[in-house]
Amino acid sequence: MPEHDHALSLFRMPWNSSDNAMGWLEPTRRCNISCDACFATNDPGSEKPLARIESELEAILKLRRCDGIFIGGGEPLTHPRIVEIVRLVAARGVKPVLVTNGVGLAPALLSDLKKAGVFGFTFHVDSHQARPGWKGKTERELNVLRQQLADMVHEAGGMICGYNVTVFPDTLGDVPDIVAWALRNIDKVQSYTLTMLRLVEANAGFEYYAGGRAIDVSETVYFSPTPYRRLMSADVRAEVRKVIPDLRLCAYLGGTVRPDSLKLGLACLIATPQETFGNLGPKTMELLQNGHHWFRGRYFAFGRPSLNRRARLLFMFAIFDPEVRRAFRRYGRAALKDPRILVRRLYVQTINIEQPFDILPNGEQDHCDGCPNLTPWQDRLVPACLLEEFRRYGTVVVAVPKGTGKE
Repeated sequence: MPEHDHALSLFRMPWNSSDNAMGWLEPTRRCNISCDACFATNDPGSEKPLARIESELEAILKLRRCDGIFIGGGEPLTHPRIVEIVRLVAARGVKPVLVTNGVGLAPALLSDLKKAGVFGFTFHVDSHQARPGWKGKTERELNVLRQQLADMVHEAGGMICGYNVTVFPDTLGDVPDIVAWALRNIDKVQSYTLTMLRLVEANAGFEYYAGGRAIDVSETVYFSPTPYRRLMSADVRAEVRKVIPDLRLCAYLGGTVRPDSLKLGLACLIATPQETFGNLGPKTMELLQNGHHWFRGRYFAFGRPSLNRRARLLFMFAIFDPEVRRAFRRYGRAALKDPRILVRRLYVQTINIEQPFDILPNGEQDHCDGCPNLTPWQDRLVPACLLEEFRRYGTVVVAVPKGTGKE
């Protein structure tokens, strides 16, 4: 691992269970498409009434201080009262961001959501979805769909646009196509997340228990009957660097077991659609997160598109941030060669590289420490990616090496 990617060289995001940048709200588990390795069961009867959704929102805000709320599922746009749900979140002074496949999004609905106060969208688009009209398309071909969605949000104005892509072993080599497209659209796409596939294999050498009772792991949503290549964050970073060679991470979340594992690696790129200049460094991210908390009382989750268009302001941090100083020097050299760069708008784009749970040889599960996506379950908050286990078994699933007895 390069020295600049080692966890101890980065800023460890100060997020925790009660004080975090984000929360997760699920109005429904119903979905209008299917995705390989989805962590939620498609449940057509799971649509929640507005009163319950409001109660769950209040539970999140009672147990967690946050800047934004992801509204996910399931597919949130299938809920008939999604506009009212967005309005409920916005009225609490937090930023509602819809996590959606985009199938049900049309200009009229987008206009209504904007009026209700939606802050933006994170679109889940990848080639392992059974999406009408797009099934069997490559990640490069799906850039056409990503472009359509980004253009729609951009034309409506004032809302952020991000993407979430699950990286499978057979699509790892397609990551540069996604990165190159996002860079060309840095004026419209404020962020994207590359999440590695994680499944539980049939012959992994573990027995599985929930609440002391043995379970059949093949009944879970994340079961894989065959072995697969387990991608790590370093694999994805190597692919990203084929397009952005000077990519540097600035912050991370470690694991609940291994604090030096990069469960979430975050990079903030300073660039134009034609050229990259560098990145924010750990010192700048530390100042932004802690400064926002100092003045606003909560950690920073999302900035408006108008903020992403003002990347030149970040050069003031070159005084104490070596990464920003490096970007400023590259920008200056480029301007000497072509002064027209000075009149081009400079942007910042966030790249998240997410490595989900890992089961260690002793059966311990290494999850994200400081998970941003906690959601209500009974009288507590649980990770959204584990909600299926709580709904099905009332607790998390535990892995125990075979032959050692149960938990």
